[in-house]
Amino acid sequence: MKTKQLLWSMLCMLMLLGSLTACSDDDNEKKWNDDQSKVELPGKRAFILNQGKSKDNNANITFYAPNKDAKANSNNLIYKLYYLQNGEALGDTGQDIIEYEDNIYVILYGSSKMVKLNTACVKEAEISFSEEDGKPRYMAADNGKIYVTLYSGKVARIDASSMKIEAYVGVGKNPEQIVKSNGKLYVANSGWGAEKTVSVINLNSFSKEKDIEVVINPNLLLEANNEIFVISYGNFADIPYTFQRIKADGTSEKIATASYFASHNGIIYLIHSDITDWKEYAGTNKFFSYDTKTHQLNNTSFLNNAPKAISIRGIRGMDVDPKTGDIYIYTYGKGLVNGDVFRFKSDGTFVETFDCGGLFPSKIIFLQ
Repeated sequence: MKTKQLLWSMLCMLMLLGSLTACSDDDNEKKWNDDQSKVELPGKRAFILNQGKSKDNNANITFYAPNKDAKANSNNLIYKLYYLQNGEALGDTGQDIIEYEDNIYVILYGSSKMVKLNTACVKEAEISFSEEDGKPRYMAADNGKIYVTLYSGKVARIDASSMKIEAYVGVGKNPEQIVKSNGKLYVANSGWGAEKTVSVINLNSFSKEKDIEVVINPNLLLEANNEIFVISYGNFADIPYTFQRIKADGTSEKIATASYFASHNGIIYLIHSDITDWKEYAGTNKFFSYDTKTHQLNNTSFLNNAPKAISIRGIRGMDVDPKTGDIYIYTYGKGLVNGDVFRFKSDGTFVETFDCGGLFPSKIIFLQ
């Protein structure tokens, strides 16, 4: 009898522990601000910003559920989510999208505005940029502020809560991407193909400290392992796309020819997309990687069973899920049609391909 009582007590304890663990998991699940949402979205979310065709006012946001766990199966992939939630077009030329402090911010280059959304893409506020400001391009966020590069040659500091411009700092001509690292902002000055500097801004004083010379036409920036990496587009003739590292002494080092990058756990994934048929957006692609700890290139493809399409389709960009390490590569459509997203596991194993829901996908962000 005592043995049965003991077994029963142990079983009850296990059931109780299981119940407590389940409650703990539920308590730790992220609660998003989905006020006024017309659809129910799962906890883990990905949002794909589609640039759209310039001057057609057809930028949009596609929702994707990485875990395929929406209560309604149709909500695992929702095209034109912004329009569904707000009953209006997002705007012209979707340029950049970030998540910061449980809000989503979107830059519309053609519409000269930044839109603030909740975590279900319901609009909360927006700010327009003047002709004097110039067209907005890219964003970085820190300490309650959003920093926006402007084609007038400035970076604007915007209060993330009030959406008011607080200050400007001058950088170089036609600044593109901007990243934060160790109390500094780094800004790629493209000069519309003629500049060759990365500006360094001190966040405390919000003033420019210096310019670092890089290969002509820098556009893309990445912070990895406390270092800044750059991709310059070159001159589209005898100076190719160039992947570079900004060294501690303030000089830059050329590493390889590459047109896109993304990082995870100290590894930078690199793609060189050589488009030879711009009508069909087709060409050849090379996939390789760089170890930020050893500063060594690995020319072996980081994809191990990629479908043929991704090796010949013109590529628009790449992002990595920061939690799982899954790699998402997005491409042009064949001709003027929607682009596609190719998803791979962190070990390069192919998962699936899906329609991104719009023209010219620009960036994917992950909320989890």
